[in-house]
This record gives sequence, C-alpha cells and structure tokens, in this order.
Amino acid sequence: MPRAAVVGAGPAGLALAWFLKGTKYDVKVYEALDQPGRKPCAWGVMEGVEKMLPISKERIVSEIRGFKIYLNNKLIHDIRTNRTLGYIIDKPSMLRDVAEKVDVSYSSKVVVRDGKYFVNDKPIDADEVIFASGHYSLPKDFTIPAIQYLTNAKVDMEVVEFYFYSDLLGYAWVFPEQGGAKIGIGGYAPVEALKEKLAPMVNDKPLRLLHGARVSDGGVIDDRLNDSIGEAAGCVYAMTGEGIRPSILSAKIRADSMLEGKDFPSQFKKSNLYWTLQVHADIVKRVKRGDASLSGFSRVLTKADPELVLKVALGNFGRLDLIKLFGRMIF
Repeated sequence: MPRAAVVGAGPAGLALAWFLKGTKYDVKVYEALDQPGRKPCAWGVMEGVEKMLPISKERIVSEIRGFKIYLNNKLIHDIRTNRTLGYIIDKPSMLRDVAEKVDVSYSSKVVVRDGKYFVNDKPIDADEVIFASGHYSLPKDFTIPAIQYLTNAKVDMEVVEFYFYSDLLGYAWVFPEQGGAKIGIGGYAPVEALKEKLAPMVNDKPLRLLHGARVSDGGVIDDRLNDSIGEAAGCVYAMTGEGIRPSILSAKIRADSMLEGKDFPSQFKKSNLYWTLQVHADIVKRVKRGDASLSGFSRVLTKADPELVLKVALGNFGRLDLIKLFGRMIF
C-alpha cells in the first residue's frame, strides 16, 4: 500500500486525508501544533462543502442567506435570498471532528534537509509528501497582512458583509459568530494603517480579542503544485480572502489525481477552480501595476448588477460574467 505524508492539519490537509480514507493509500497527517484550526479566520464556507466533508449540524453556527457590499463604508448592495449560500462554521471543532476520523500526529513539525523529510528529527517513511501547511510555507511577498477583532456586536446571523475602498487594495469583512461578530481587514498596507481603516467599524463595539495572520493573495503558484495543495499552493480568492472552500476543492482534485494515476498539476490547471483563482489574482495584480485603477474598480462595484458582483466575489463565474462586470477595464 503506497504511503502518503500530508504536512498540515488545516482544511486542505485533513480534507485530502479524508478523501483518501479507505482507498489504496495509507495517509498520515503531520501537524506542528497541538490541535488543528489555530489560524484566525472568519469561519465562512460556501454551499457545497458540507457535501464533501463530515460537517455535523452542531458545527454550523448559522446559514448565510445574504450579503451586504460596502464601498468606503457606504452600503451599495444588499443581497437577500431564500436559499442557503453558505455557512458560518465552528472551524476548529469541525477540523477536530475530521481529524478524529483520519490518522493525525500532533506536535510533529516537518522539516526538509538535503531533499529529505524529517519529523521531530526522524525521517519520514512515505512514498509521497504533500504540503498543506497554509501561508506558513509561503514567502512574505506572496501574502498580505490581515487582522481581525472578535466583538460582542449584534449582527444579522444570516448576512455576511464585505467592505471595499477606493484608497486601499484590500477588503474588510463582518462575519457573524456565536455571541457576536468577527470584524477584520486585509490588504496591501501596514498593519497600523489597516487598524486605522477598520476603526470606524469597531470603535463603538465591545472588543474581546485582536488577532492576525498573513493571507495568500497572489493566486495559484504553479511551481508549488507538484507537492502542495490549499493555501500552501496559493488557493485563496485574492479579492475576498476566501480560502477554506478552495483549499478543500484543491484537496479533492489532488485525491482524484492520485487515485486515477494522473498528474495533479495538469489536472488542477484544467479545473474551473484554478481559472477563477487566477482571475481574482490577475485583477489584483492589474490594479497593483496600475493597468487598472481602484477608482475604476469602485465604479464597477457601484454600478454593476449586485447578483453579478456576488458571483464574481464567490468564484462562481464564467467568462461572460467577467465581460459583463468589467468590460474593457480588465480585458
């Protein structure tokens, strides 16, 4: 039986172990920390993930049925639906549930020496080593800083809020959670500038905790696809910071490639996930280079069909949607 070692017990690593459970592969997950789910994030996942992983009802904090989109703190789109668009989940508990169903070794840091893999100074006995170690394995210039406050603010439990700005290449968010809301921001700016930008949203809120992390924002890194999945390979939507769902989807494509004896990089590059991730990243890169302007992006947000804005934000779009939304601004 071929042995696979997975580095990292986050959404991508645990999902890969779950997808390969009971197959021809013997999979062991190595996690450097003493438990999964330590990275701060907003705990939002889009609809469909619950069909791929064993997510119990007890781990679902609320169903997402609406989105509010703001520009410079002014509400421009209030999208409400009667269908479930996604979920707020208790991410650490959900990951622990999955971890209990697969083989995970905690407090097990993997290092590479002279092309060989070691865990706690002992060589790893595996036919294949796959990195799912999130942003920790990425160079700093492939990521942006993000901070998040845990607050006691009372918000609509079925609505997620996204904030964009005409003077910041980045985004802010308000996600409901048990007993309050998570209010955060990430972007191409120093942490102190991000705090200042977020101040109007949190100054009158009772704050419980401030934490932060870096987030991948450059799109998929092609040369990492040989041995990496999830955020370690850049699988995060650059315009919104959504990473849990694309990480899980990348793990599914990797598992299918392994079981079918196919080349993962080539299979992944054929996927709609890869294309939509790269489109998000390309839009951000164009603004950074000056090929497109933040003011132009702001006008698009203001004037476009809100349902179209939501489709692109969530990564559920096609080429015609992009032309309708951005026209000649991007293409």
